[in-house]
Amino acid sequence: MNMDASDRQNSFDRLFSAGRLALLLGLLVLISYPGILLGTRAFFYRDAGLFGYPVAAYLRHCFWRGQLPLWNPYTNCGTPFLAQWNTMALYPGSLIYLFLPMPWSLNLFLLAHIFLAGIGAYHLGRRWFGTRFAGAISGLAFAWNGLALNCLMWPCHIAALALMPWVILYLERAGREGGRAFVSAALMGACQMVTGSPEVVLFTWTIALANLCLDLRQKNQSFTAGALRFAAVAVLVAALSAAQLLPWLDLLTHGDRTSSSGGNAWALPPWGLANFLVPLFRSASSLSGVFMQAQQQWTSSYYVGVLPLLLAILAIWRRRDLRTILLAICALLGLLLAMGDSGILLAVIRHGIPLLGFTRYPVKFLVLTVFSLALLSGAGVAWLQQHPAAVARCMTVLGILLGISILAILAVAHWFPVYGELWSAVWPNALGRLFVLAAGTALWMAILKPGRVLPAFAFLLLVGLDICMHVPLQNPTVPAAAYGDDPPPMTRLPQLGDSRAMLTPAAERTMGVLVNPDPLQLYLGQRAELFGDCNLLNRIPKVGGFFGLHLAPMQKTLDWLANSNASPNLMDFLAVSQVASPRRLFVWDARTNFMPWATIGEKPIFLDDNAALAALISPEFSPRQTVS
Repeated sequence: MNMDASDRQNSFDRLFSAGRLALLLGLLVLISYPGILLGTRAFFYRDAGLFGYPVAAYLRHCFWRGQLPLWNPYTNCGTPFLAQWNTMALYPGSLIYLFLPMPWSLNLFLLAHIFLAGIGAYHLGRRWFGTRFAGAISGLAFAWNGLALNCLMWPCHIAALALMPWVILYLERAGREGGRAFVSAALMGACQMVTGSPEVVLFTWTIALANLCLDLRQKNQSFTAGALRFAAVAVLVAALSAAQLLPWLDLLTHGDRTSSSGGNAWALPPWGLANFLVPLFRSASSLSGVFMQAQQQWTSSYYVGVLPLLLAILAIWRRRDLRTILLAICALLGLLLAMGDSGILLAVIRHGIPLLGFTRYPVKFLVLTVFSLALLSGAGVAWLQQHPAAVARCMTVLGILLGISILAILAVAHWFPVYGELWSAVWPNALGRLFVLAAGTALWMAILKPGRVLPAFAFLLLVGLDICMHVPLQNPTVPAAAYGDDPPPMTRLPQLGDSRAMLTPAAERTMGVLVNPDPLQLYLGQRAELFGDCNLLNRIPKVGGFFGLHLAPMQKTLDWLANSNASPNLMDFLAVSQVASPRRLFVWDARTNFMPWATIGEKPIFLDDNAALAALISPEFSPRQTVS
């Protein structure tokens, strides 16, 4: 490349700043969620309304009452709150929704982390691959993809995901330079650590360690010095996060979620690889309009975009430097581990490292794959910028191969359909990806020609719009008024210290499969039935609830209640004054013979844990006469 061409390239590259990427992300957010930005709509689908918002509301309630939220007395007859980790009680970013009005502020918190993820991946991609355009592609692909948008229902996951590139970036600097970078890495790592997403934290530090070893080798620096700095940062992060980690570890020790709880539930099906090209392949739509794979229900999409995928494949094919190889290995490992037992690798590793069992759903390993593909797309861009003469040939070859793959997937969907798959949805979905692929390939032919800036910005916009349209609906919303203070339809609301509400096993099962094409009516029904953690919105004490960790003795009792009909004596003992009717939805039956929360005078009987549980669930249990 001659001097004039180099100057033109530098001038071209300077246009792709982090600020312009933020503007593009803002445009995409406005296109996808205008009501969220205006405060007229709110996320509610699945865990967003059943866990994320209620937990945030309870934390806000404690904050404004000047209480440290160590305990939640409203769920499961009382359960640890701070120790849950994913309640984000100590995450600095939670101040957004603690100070500003909800639900708008929680939605702002979620969307703000999309920007944080994009800017972090931008700086990481620019540092690794040397150009701003590569950073812009990496940032856009990482922040704006199907998996990241799905994580908007979990404040803890989207926050940890957003900090992932920042932690890797600062750990690399700390391992190489020390000094001020050491402090920055510790603070950033501690922020991610208190988000409460253990899987994402594990993936982050694994990639960071592998990257540091690679970086020190390339710079011919001492491995010993770099390893010591890395270890020192890890120790400081643990110290800064101790107020969160120590209670969590204690709850993990006494809780029901052990290293053996990880299983093969919700694993990526082997044919799920096709969804990287045709997102709706082998997916079924619910009445809410959200498409899901039947084999896993954790994420409605992990589509990174057909153009970033093309660029990632190009990087693996042509770039072949050590960092590209590392990212390619991480992408492959993520896929194999996400397949659970079908991928074989997870079963082998879990046998040798039982601790990996805390990754409850194997599909979560796709975080590794999506992160790696996003950064690899930046590597592909950097290679094309360095080899403009090869753009036409390489993009054409890969474009044709991916196009043929999409058509092959479409043929399988047509001739070998499965139950629930909608051909009327799959073929437009596949043709849409073909259009994006063809348009993106054509734009790249013009991008590196002198003075062609508009095609480059058009390419970035096309990548973003592809994600906006890759599925019909991913994050349904409801009017913000759905989070109002309207109480459930009870004749007498249970109060803290007085009595509790309880869903019967039949009511729990019904609510677990409840659907309604009207999102507002669906969520109002869930609130009326106190499903999940909706009781926290009205601060109604409840037997049962939805949290990641529970105290083991209480969980055994709840498991029995979920699979049996509770005896009246046990319900009296648990102070149940309102029971969800097993026959009629949204109807509560009053009970008048419940006992107070605290009593005195019963005869004590001393038993071990198993015998105490057996006595508690026995039909002969007499809580007014004896206590175990």
